[in-house]
Amino acid sequence: MINMRHENHTRENQTLVLALLRNHQLFMRAMGPVFRSADLTASQWDALETLSNKGELSINDLMRLTLSTSGNLDVVVKNLIQAGLVEKTVDQTDKRARVLRLTPAGRKKVTEFWPAHNRALDEIFSDLDAKQKRTTITTLNQLRKALTQPKKD
Repeated sequence: MINMRHENHTRENQTLVLALLRNHQLFMRAMGPVFRSADLTASQWDALETLSNKGELSINDLMRLTLSTSGNLDVVVKNLIQAGLVEKTVDQTDKRARVLRLTPAGRKKVTEFWPAHNRALDEIFSDLDAKQKRTTITTLNQLRKALTQPKKD
């Protein structure tokens, strides 16, 4: 009996992983054309949207908030700076540190992209009602919390 419960538990875990991965892939496939239409990648939008909401940030803070790796974020930031959407400046409180912030062109890009982004999200989530969305958000937030808390041995 215990072995059967363990097998069911393992199967549920594996099914959950596949569901998360496949839904992420399908979501990115659906959003890809939307990002490309604005000449952006998903990672670039994540950085722009985060800087738009949070204001200027250190690279480490942006990496923490976007859950990026340093190697990936370096490329994203370099491309955003090259495109004139983000600038790297001296932190006014710590002259040794550097911070990232949106340029006027970056703020304009965010403002212009929001409507297309929101239309795409409306389309993607159109079959879910408000309760289903809230339940999914709650469950995913619980999973994120579990993944970010240190495990007790």
